Amino acid sequence: MCEDIAMVRVMFVGVAVASGILCYFWNLMCRYDLKMEEAKEALMRGAEEKRENRRQFLVRMDKRRGIALILCLAVCTGLTWLFMQYGYGPLKTVRYVMLLAILYPIAWEDAREKRIPNRWLVYLLLCRSVLFLAEMFLLSALRMENLKFTLFGGMVSGAVFYVAYVLSGHAIGMGDVKLVAVIGMCLGVGSAYLVMVVSLILSAFYGVFQVLRKKKGMKDEIAFGPFLALGTLAVLLIGA
Repeated sequence: MCEDIAMVRVMFVGVAVASGILCYFWNLMCRYDLKMEEAKEALMRGAEEKRENRRQFLVRMDKRRGIALILCLAVCTGLTWLFMQYGYGPLKTVRYVMLLAILYPIAWEDAREKRIPNRWLVYLLLCRSVLFLAEMFLLSALRMENLKFTLFGGMVSGAVFYVAYVLSGHAIGMGDVKLVAVIGMCLGVGSAYLVMVVSLILSAFYGVFQVLRKKKGMKDEIAFGPFLALGTLAVLLIGA
């Protein structure tokens, strides 16, 4: 009994620390991409911009980054504890934490520029692919279930949102369609459907609120990425 408790504690600490460090570096990679885009824009304007390679950027540490790393570790520790209370295994816990970690910069950039960088979706897809291979190797008895869960979740979720993209007259961006498809690969069809419903409700409330404040008109577009991130967070926090 004591050995089982000790093993659970070790697993908890390992998952929390690994998730926190990965979360920190994923966000740094996204920041580096934005930095390189700014450097290209500066070069096009004829201004000189000091370029820094990715490795130098990732390993550099200062007070601000130290605080960011501590925050990532603290948040991931809390999420790991919550997900383990729901009975999730280490791989599922890491998958969910990484999804939330990459959704944060995606939501921020979409709110700022109304765009979802394809490269960041590739990061999320890469993370899911690595975890999928780990699940296939470590959970050999559930290989077909995991395969159906991942592929079916991505295809159905993406197809549903693509229909919404067409019916809305492209009011929903293709970036949102691709993001929903990747979320479906991480959460499965059922949870991805809940994410879509919650996100649509939140975006509707926000749109009405902005219209009442006369900040936006009825035909103005709003970034949907932040609502997908909030919807995903809500669904995962309630254990749905």
